[in-house]
Amino acid sequence: MSTDNNSELNIQLATVEVPKFSNLRQDANPILAAHMLQEMYKMVMEWQQELQEIDRQSENINASGTVLAAWLESRTFKPGATGEAIPTPYTTIDSIDLTAVDPQAGYRLCGLDEYGQLWTRPCSMAEILNVSRAIARYQQLKDLSDRKQQIEQYIRQVLEDLVHLRLKLED
Repeated sequence: MSTDNNSELNIQLATVEVPKFSNLRQDANPILAAHMLQEMYKMVMEWQQELQEIDRQSENINASGTVLAAWLESRTFKPGATGEAIPTPYTTIDSIDLTAVDPQAGYRLCGLDEYGQLWTRPCSMAEILNVSRAIARYQQLKDLSDRKQQIEQYIRQVLEDLVHLRLKLED
């Protein structure tokens, strides 16, 4: 480095202010505390609004038609060496993406009963669209229910923490 660069660096270092530290570990700042409480209040109010929206969406889904906790499976038929159709094993299909329904395929509706036992029944081509919509409605409700549980857990945690904090401050 040249002497000009060294003197320039020294001048820059001399103009930087050194931060002042308080002797106290933490200054009491009621404005900061109030701000944090306001932020928490906003979060809880947003969660409350989201819970109301989830309830509204759930009601709309329930009102739009049947809800079915099940899935569809498909069995396609492939020509054998003699030209005769040989069924392939059933495979689970995505009930939302039934754009290429094979009219030769066999479909069955599957689900679990209240004891966790598997049940199946044939599903005709005429039923595929309505059944897939009912399954999609179930999935939407499940997603909403999962989100609702998550929000309710957040609220329970905030409430528990606030009660604990209040009890600590009262001592």
